[in-house]
Amino acid sequence: MNTPHYIAPLAWRTLQQAPQVALRSPVAEATLQSAQNTFGHVWPDALLDAYRHHNGQTPKGRPLFQDDYRWLSVQEALQEWQVWQDTMARPDMAEMRHTHESCGAPNAHVRMDWWNERWWPLAISDNADLLCVDGHPGPTGTLHQIIEVSSAHEGRSRTALSIAVLFNNAAADLAGDLSDQG
Repeated sequence: MNTPHYIAPLAWRTLQQAPQVALRSPVAEATLQSAQNTFGHVWPDALLDAYRHHNGQTPKGRPLFQDDYRWLSVQEALQEWQVWQDTMARPDMAEMRHTHESCGAPNAHVRMDWWNERWWPLAISDNADLLCVDGHPGPTGTLHQIIEVSSAHEGRSRTALSIAVLFNNAAADLAGDLSDQG
C-alpha cells in the first residue's frame, strides 16, 4: 500500500513515535460510515486509511500540518462541515453560494466557491482556517487535493496534491525536528 495514494508506513511510524503530536486511537468503523453517510459523498481510500490508523489529534497535540494545522477527529470534522453547511444555508449567504462557478481562471486548481459541500475539513488552525480534502476541484485541480479554506479570505488555494503527500510531508518535517532535538 505504499503508493502515492496512501500514507507511507514510515510516515505512520514517525508520527506514532512523537508523543507531542498526540494522536488519538483509530476511529470505529461505524463512526466512519455514519460520518461519510452524513457527508453524502464517497471519501478517498487514503482518508479512510488515515482515520483507521488514528482519529485525528487531541486538541493538545502539536499542529501536525504546516506547523499550524491540527488534524481533526472525524467527529470534529463533521461538526466543522455542518457549521459551514448551516452558514451557507442562511438567506443572507445566498449571494456567496457558488458565486464563482467559472472557477476563476481556466487553469484554476481550486473552485473559487466560498464553501463547497464536497470539501471535507481535515485540519484546523488556531485562526479557524481549514485544510480540506477537495471533492470538487477546479478545472486543473486534482480530485482529493488538499486546499486551504479561510473565512477571512476569499481566495482558496491548493496546499498539497493529495492526502498522502500532506501526511508524508508532515512526517518528514517531524522527523527533521526530532533529529534536530536528538
